[in-house]
Amino acid sequence: MLPALLIAYSALLAFLASRNFRLAVGVFIISLPSYLIRFNIGPGPSTLLELSFGILFLVWLIRYARQDIAGLRSLTSDYKIFTVSCFLFLVSSFVSIFVSDMWWASLGQWRAYFLEPMLVFIMLVGRIRKGVTMAPVDAAGRVSINDLILFLALSTIPVSLVALAQKFTGALYPPSLWDDSLGGRVTSFFTSPNAVGLYLGPLLLLTLGLIWQRSKRRWLFIVYCLLFIANLAALLFTKSLGAWIAVGIGLILFTYLIGYKKTTLTALVASAALIISVLPSFSLAKSQSLANRLTLWRYSWSYLTESPKNFLFGTGLRQFFRKIQKPHYDAKELERLIYPHNIFLNFWTEIGLLGLVGFLGLYFSLLVTSYSLYKHSDKILGATLLATLLAILIHGLIDVPYFKNDLAFVFWIIATIIMGTATAQQKSLAKIG
Repeated sequence: MLPALLIAYSALLAFLASRNFRLAVGVFIISLPSYLIRFNIGPGPSTLLELSFGILFLVWLIRYARQDIAGLRSLTSDYKIFTVSCFLFLVSSFVSIFVSDMWWASLGQWRAYFLEPMLVFIMLVGRIRKGVTMAPVDAAGRVSINDLILFLALSTIPVSLVALAQKFTGALYPPSLWDDSLGGRVTSFFTSPNAVGLYLGPLLLLTLGLIWQRSKRRWLFIVYCLLFIANLAALLFTKSLGAWIAVGIGLILFTYLIGYKKTTLTALVASAALIISVLPSFSLAKSQSLANRLTLWRYSWSYLTESPKNFLFGTGLRQFFRKIQKPHYDAKELERLIYPHNIFLNFWTEIGLLGLVGFLGLYFSLLVTSYSLYKHSDKILGATLLATLLAILIHGLIDVPYFKNDLAFVFWIIATIIMGTATAQQKSLAKIG
């Protein structure tokens, strides 16, 4: 039964992509959580999300790749730091497959977290409509920046609705990673509340940007507002302190950048007062969570500084528990984890020091390009992207905002929005000149 369903789905998506590539991209992005639907293709494991990517990318190669080469060449020539960082990031991640003691399992992780998301970036940057950033798509299978943001926002609907249903009905909970009670925290499709916060947090800020642009279609503006409210409620019900802080700082930055400086000052004072009032009642669970992270960071640093090989290459993909935590593991003190829960240590341990350098170069390039958009062309979009990038970094200081199928794709689609906008606008200016 399952093979027949997969064949039918593949045929329908391929037909859609060949007829309306823009809509097929929307289906792919809206269904990012479909990585949770898993099966085997021959001897190897796969997911519905991976199958969707493969079909979409194949159609792009056949129909559009030749048309898009010029745009990709322009990107590599105009943004050299970004290009070199991408190369370093990809090569380091590939090398980490063989640093691992389990290369076959690591190969699957590399494919899902690095190769496929970066190929989506290449595909979508090539498809970005040249010209005005928020213009409608043309008839040649192009995709606008606004499309990508809208599709990401729409992908939060099932995540938020399931989370809200869990909160108000107590049902629809998947198996938890923990043996103890969740304490009323929502998990949506995922196995932990933090996973909901990691997904919804950046996209909540992107949705805010859509609201601020005030679509000419009133019904669309109402949809954006409802999305924002639903996402915010779901985020609050996760009780994820890291997500709250990250989104809060992102919101403060956004209000400051769009000119509401008095509002920003008021928000900062209110936040400081709230923190001071909450600190005395800081729960044992939260303090224990922070203590656990400090322990993971200590273990990670000890491993990295143990030898030059460890310092340079890390553990290899998906080897954190086996090489770093396992020698100290006590189930009574700390659950089994697969990452050190810090964005810098996550990349360093997984793909080595050069991989971390590559990521930092990518992030720096995205920040600089977003700031340039904010200063010179699109204030609202630039402010939205800067707030989103900051939220990812802040939450990443105590969690894992990249190493999950959906999160890796989200990161590279956001990168597409930033670099695609910049490249499209440069092309437009060149034509005017």
